[in-house]
Amino acid sequence: MKIPSEATLRRLIAFFATLGIGVATYITIVESGGGAPACVAGGGGCHTVAESSYSHIAGINIAIFGIVGYVGIFLTAFFVTDWARLVGFATALGGFGFSIYLTYLEIWVIDAICQWCVGSAVLMTILFLLNATRLIGYAGTTPGPDVGVSEDRVPGEPETGAEPA
Repeated sequence: MKIPSEATLRRLIAFFATLGIGVATYITIVESGGGAPACVAGGGGCHTVAESSYSHIAGINIAIFGIVGYVGIFLTAFFVTDWARLVGFATALGGFGFSIYLTYLEIWVIDAICQWCVGSAVLMTILFLLNATRLIGYAGTTPGPDVGVSEDRVPGEPETGAEPA
């Protein structure tokens, strides 16, 4: 199976991170005004989750941690280095793990599901998979003199016009 080019992965990472920033920012803005995110499909799960003691850590709304994580992942998409690949992966892994924990709390402790939180968890899961693919598929590779050409090349395949070794 051929993996997507790193440029494609980076574009997808930036896109999904932007959606995550939007979701986390919406939750933060609504809750900072004393409300709860509107449950799109109805029900009161978002209000119940927002009012729970688990919606804040040390007095800070957990959606703010989400914004920070999504922005960090977004920024790594603009760099073609092993450091950016590793930081993007580590941040997405942390966000993915935290999303699993929060989903556990929603289901088993709070006994309510917030649709916006589920959306954020899905986005973080996608970002984890994209960053894992990027790290595994492109670790140790560096762009050549023409970044636009080299970053689209799939590892193991010769560049167009390159002589076989």
